[in-house]
Amino acid sequence: MLQISRTELKAGDGENTLLFIEDVSQLAQQAQQLKLASLGQFTASIAHEIRNPLGAISHAAQLLAESETLDSTDRRLITIVTQQSARMNSIIENILQLSRRDNPKPESFDLHQWTQTFCSDYNSMSPEPAKLMIEAIGSRFTVNVDDDQLHQILTIIVDNGLRHSLDATGERKLLLQLADEADQPGPVLNIIDDGPGVSEEHRDRIFEPFFTTESNGTGLGLYICKELCDANQIQLTWLSTDDGKSCFRLSFSHPQKRHVID
Repeated sequence: MLQISRTELKAGDGENTLLFIEDVSQLAQQAQQLKLASLGQFTASIAHEIRNPLGAISHAAQLLAESETLDSTDRRLITIVTQQSARMNSIIENILQLSRRDNPKPESFDLHQWTQTFCSDYNSMSPEPAKLMIEAIGSRFTVNVDDDQLHQILTIIVDNGLRHSLDATGERKLLLQLADEADQPGPVLNIIDDGPGVSEEHRDRIFEPFFTTESNGTGLGLYICKELCDANQIQLTWLSTDDGKSCFRLSFSHPQKRHVID
């Protein structure tokens, strides 16, 4: 990042001008590091505060499940509470890992099969039905990443995409498109929704912590996604499709590429 300033060597002489070109990228990086350090402390505090009431909710659901007077509908609701509590606990653990910068635990698996399981699990735990369509182009879909962290990444992006699609079309739907592209070291996963997308003025900021355009947003979701993607050597980008739809793209590294521990 360069900062350019100018001054005239002689007052009123527009022909002799001295330009000062200064590299301020290091200062910008230091400012970002201070911001991230504050975020780490903030998110860790939130996670600790959530953990205790979440444990109480989970324990209460387990006690309710022991009742012999519950009908099938009530038991199904208790199952949802239990499953969602477990998922929330996993999210809290990942947030704490971000603050501690713990390393992911990568494992090799087929992304196409994993995505099918993800969509099935997502719909089974979602309080509202969602139309999650899967399209696979090619056959090379092996990845080597942390399964739980990938689940968290996709859950955040899918939640956002479904919300924007609902606002734009009145329907909760999106497309998960897997592609085996010859010029990419690993598979690509596009999450495409029918929302308006990201305005040009905001595209460089959507992954910044605390940045949000929604009145009730926290500005942490996409930041957490970006941090988890970086930790798993996944490139996360946003783009507009040829037909004007909003797309978050996950570009995976080669499945045999080793994860470097800092």
